[in-house]
Amino acid sequence: MTSPNRTPLRVAIIGGGAAGTLAAIILAKLPTIGGITLLDRDGRFGRGLAYSAKEKWHRINVPAYKMGGVGSEDAEAFVDWLAANNHVTGPDYSDSFVPRWTYGDFLCAQLAEVEAGGQLDKRRDSALRVERIEAGYRVTTAAGDVIESDLVFLCIGNHAPTGFAGVEASSRVISNVWAAGALDPIAADDAVLVIGTGATAVDVVIDLVHRGVTREITMVSRRGLLPQVDVVTPADPDPVEVWPVRTVRGLLRTLREDIRRKAATGIPWQTAIDSFRLRTKTFWTEFSAAERARFGRHLRAIWLVHRHRLAPDVAELLARWQGNGQLRVIAGRIMGAHATPTGHEVTIRARGNRMETLATNWILNCTGPEERYDRLDDPLVQSLLAAGRVRPGPQGLGLDVDEGCRLIDGSGNPQPGFYAIGPATRGTFWEVTAASNIRQQLVAVAEALKS
Repeated sequence: MTSPNRTPLRVAIIGGGAAGTLAAIILAKLPTIGGITLLDRDGRFGRGLAYSAKEKWHRINVPAYKMGGVGSEDAEAFVDWLAANNHVTGPDYSDSFVPRWTYGDFLCAQLAEVEAGGQLDKRRDSALRVERIEAGYRVTTAAGDVIESDLVFLCIGNHAPTGFAGVEASSRVISNVWAAGALDPIAADDAVLVIGTGATAVDVVIDLVHRGVTREITMVSRRGLLPQVDVVTPADPDPVEVWPVRTVRGLLRTLREDIRRKAATGIPWQTAIDSFRLRTKTFWTEFSAAERARFGRHLRAIWLVHRHRLAPDVAELLARWQGNGQLRVIAGRIMGAHATPTGHEVTIRARGNRMETLATNWILNCTGPEERYDRLDDPLVQSLLAAGRVRPGPQGLGLDVDEGCRLIDGSGNPQPGFYAIGPATRGTFWEVTAASNIRQQLVAVAEALKS
């Protein structure tokens, strides 16, 4: 591919959020790449869902310095950009959890440079089909356009959760809390039930309070776990080098021992978790199907609240609201939610087998993105599955890819030039949503394309 006489490769990127934008920026640096067509159905190039949030309290859940740049050699690029554009990043730790829109601005600025070079064609459109033609691909869009390319990158990000079992359909159920104006109908004195206690649920609760909701907001999840608080994490002076087992139970035991060992010297548990996270791809790929399933049943929720943590001041807000009665968190299962003229009557089996019934005006589904792609209401994904062009990933999560992120077809064959990046690869790699994970995937693909 490095021959100077080679025809430049045409690239189609489906999805213009963070993953698709990073793909365009990184691929544009390769001498083998020619024109790049970037599709985004909402026209939120560089932002997608995650970085379109406009309020200052919608913040990145890691310190700014951990966001890195757009390649493998520019680890300080985002922080440097913040400083150059007069965004305060320190020295106070909580202030370094910058609003999410700032990272969107950063990506947009990098994408603008690619566009200025004449290499990028941005289109507000969505793909309906991807078909194999000779040595390349044909992408058909909703607008009726046909894009012929040598490489296709599926960067479709996270999808809204599917309906929650047991909750009767009603206009008072909001499944996509990030849709434009989704929370507007909620009045200040309405009772709100938030299903889920993870990062999305926390964002929504903060949004509701800032919007003026005065009634107690109830959050419910099976374990009732809120994300843990983040702290300044020093570099790990003594990371575990040898993990002797490849089972969930064995890894958990070794991780706990490492946390206790570090705590004895004053090193916070967050440092051990961050070191462990760098190895999760290896552990996940070496797990048997049974071990992956065991992780999903027993440790997924616990891992996520330690992995995706809160800025210290956000954690303080939640604690204060719980203390003054503005927020209630229940560990339990929703057994049913029957629609009423003003909302729902909800029955919850709380921890300890205690049954509780509550009346609520609104139910917000914040259980996290739908990860089973065979359930998605997405024409492109369904057409690819129906045609055998792709297949579900391990444990039914996302889509199946090989080590190089090439999509695997229904017959088990990796497809050259057809890639999935980010959340679609969760079943294969597990850790795939952070900007750093997405960047690593793309840098590896770029390196392979050089050879």
